[in-house]
Amino acid sequence: MNSNNLYDLERLTSFRHDLHKNPELAYQEVRTSTKIIEYLNSLGVSQDNIRRAAKTGIIVDIKGKAPASGKPFCIAFRADMDALPIKEENPNIDYKSINEAAHMCGHDMHMTCLLGGTSKILEKIDQIPCDKTLRLLFQPAEETIGGAFCMIQEGALIGVDEVYGFHNRPWGKPGKLFVKPGYVMARCTGVEVTIFGKGGHSSTPELLNDPLQPAVDIFREMRGLIKSFKEKDDKFVFCMPMIRTGKAFNAISDTCEFQGTLRSFNDDLAVDFLAALKKMIDQACAKYGCTADMNISSSYPAVNNHEKEAENVVRVAKKVFGEENVSPGALPVYGGEDFSYYIREKPGAFFFLSSCRNEGDILHTCNFNPHDDLISLASSMWYKLVEDRFDILFKD
Repeated sequence: MNSNNLYDLERLTSFRHDLHKNPELAYQEVRTSTKIIEYLNSLGVSQDNIRRAAKTGIIVDIKGKAPASGKPFCIAFRADMDALPIKEENPNIDYKSINEAAHMCGHDMHMTCLLGGTSKILEKIDQIPCDKTLRLLFQPAEETIGGAFCMIQEGALIGVDEVYGFHNRPWGKPGKLFVKPGYVMARCTGVEVTIFGKGGHSSTPELLNDPLQPAVDIFREMRGLIKSFKEKDDKFVFCMPMIRTGKAFNAISDTCEFQGTLRSFNDDLAVDFLAALKKMIDQACAKYGCTADMNISSSYPAVNNHEKEAENVVRVAKKVFGEENVSPGALPVYGGEDFSYYIREKPGAFFFLSSCRNEGDILHTCNFNPHDDLISLASSMWYKLVEDRFDILFKD
């Protein structure tokens, strides 16, 4: 293939639609990773420069071919690959998911955009110094247990100087980029509470300790607890959306369980809040002769952009999107992202690109489908970021 004509928007769009139609869940991205490798091979990327990691992940090194220009330098770009266990409800598209999973977070778009940027970069490979390396990280399992951590364990960041990633966000039509130094996404802490009472037949409630009674008090008092902590620091969100007790209409259960998440940027506040929550739960249970266990499980750390690397993104983005279309937007957001693991190890930044197709689009819903116009914009962003970080000016 002619290295001057590798970028093919029509082909990239078809590729994205194929990924969308054939989504795969965490660590099951076998077909997905195979298709990515086939695409890379078609661009002239040697199999010797591609290796597997984290079960279904891919690490690709692309080195320049021009004379060396000084100190070796390596930047990494990451795209996540996994879909969600959601049944898609998009009857009006011919590339609707054919299985019980769906790309309702737009990871199909992330992979495609990285391949698009790579296509543009490979067209200029003869202009990139041989001591400069672009590393592509196609990562599994972002939605579940954090494939980023596994990728790092298997060498994804060895030799890397800077790492970048992005997420599509339905904050308007394609054409805007959002970034800031510091926190852009939250630490997510899972909270599971089990209340133990004394169950039995509903005809004799006076002989029982219904675990639902303290649960009702806890949910009522929780509002005041949240309000008091928000007066100290409003940068956190706590929600308990799941409650479960009983299996019969005429029997009181021995237990009541509820689960939720605390999303925050302040670790000290999170510790204090959880301690206060535990105290409140124990007091409510004691009132009704019940006891409780509270289990805490931390998910991904907060995504905390490095200042210099965030500035790099801003500088490049203004060239691609225009100065008026680059801003912090609504950042930080309270969602979690395992990209945080990468920038705990190396300097880097995570940014967001507008991707709205229809007004009211929301990530993780059964009909989310990012706008294909994002492909060309994001591809150009990756291309220009390489140009900037390798300190070269690509010639036509």
